[in-house]
Amino acid sequence: MKILIVTSKFPRYKNDPQPGFVYYLAKELIKKGHNIYVSAPHDYKAKEFEISEGAEIHRIKYFIPAKMQRLFYGSGLPANIGTSILPFIQLPIFSLLQYIKVKNLIKKIRPDIIHVHWGFPQGLPVMNSKKPYIVTIYGGEVFMTKKFHLIWILDKIMENSYKTFTLTSGLTKVMREYGFRSKLQSIPLGFDKEVFNPNIKDYKKIRAKYCKNNELMILSVARLVEKKGLEYLIRAFHKVNKKRKDVKLVIVGSGILRNKLEQLVKDLKLNDNVFLVGEITHDVLPKYYKASDIFVLPSIIDSQGDRETQGVVYVEAMATKIPVIGTNTGGIPDVISNKNLGILVEQKNPDQLTEAILKLLNDKDLREYYADNAYNHVMKNFTWESIANKYIKVYNEILNYKKERK
Repeated sequence: MKILIVTSKFPRYKNDPQPGFVYYLAKELIKKGHNIYVSAPHDYKAKEFEISEGAEIHRIKYFIPAKMQRLFYGSGLPANIGTSILPFIQLPIFSLLQYIKVKNLIKKIRPDIIHVHWGFPQGLPVMNSKKPYIVTIYGGEVFMTKKFHLIWILDKIMENSYKTFTLTSGLTKVMREYGFRSKLQSIPLGFDKEVFNPNIKDYKKIRAKYCKNNELMILSVARLVEKKGLEYLIRAFHKVNKKRKDVKLVIVGSGILRNKLEQLVKDLKLNDNVFLVGEITHDVLPKYYKASDIFVLPSIIDSQGDRETQGVVYVEAMATKIPVIGTNTGGIPDVISNKNLGILVEQKNPDQLTEAILKLLNDKDLREYYADNAYNHVMKNFTWESIANKYIKVYNEILNYKKERK
């Protein structure tokens, strides 16, 4: 089967620290014998065309010099649009070039199916295509189109699709509240069990870098943007630190709030206990999970209404057998779906978050209980193999539907 993937992000180079969700799905589809073609935005660190691990990748260059392309990578499109006038200028340019190049790509490769990842603007060039397509909604495009009064366009893209999928029932609920009318189903993002698992080696150097002797390590992995709630994590850790001096907090990720968070750490006199380590490559990330004792990400509903629509980092931590703490917002309860898998706290509540962190720090048996249950849960429900099989079932439905129509 020829599958054209139209996406907002795809790894620019080996071990790119940017999220690799679409890459992992493509990799699994290739394993199962399908031909994969990818259309993605260009970045100055990437080639415009390459064949990588069996996928034919076409990247759309939309600004000169290429180093000034600011739309999709880094903090992501919704956050990037708020940083300066440049992304506003680039969005219509990219949309036009994408429309032309994807249309030409469809004529050239004649795909059986088109799979759109990130409904807007990636869905624009295929919404009136004669080729059947499905859409996976990640969430950021929902909050962005609401902000700019473009919900009607995204809804039309979904309405014209064979099927549209959200990542979680939490995201579906939000979309209904916003007035989206299209039929929606849910398929989550997965994890690569060969990459994230309890048997990761060579992690002790990372732990030793931040922790001495019997000190414990709390890990958070996130883009440094408002909706990740990292300000609340740092404030909660300040309270934890007053009771437990043997704990370190390590935050992995980059983003527009780095300077603000660094200043908060300084103001709270936590420089020796909180480490903002920036982006790390994907080959190193599993070692950070394995080196930690607890994973915490207290995501919030931000000032623009954006929120965590699933939180793959929780799944990755659970797959590495690390107990997790999250918040009861967006799609997170679809991952930490019962009280035996981890702890959910209310958003923007440092006191409740402090209590949950101390509860796990003070009880090793409880940490192991959550870790074991969560590991079994994600192995059953969130491997990329199982996710790919769900999409392949949909692809086959489309092909059978086309045959019946002939």
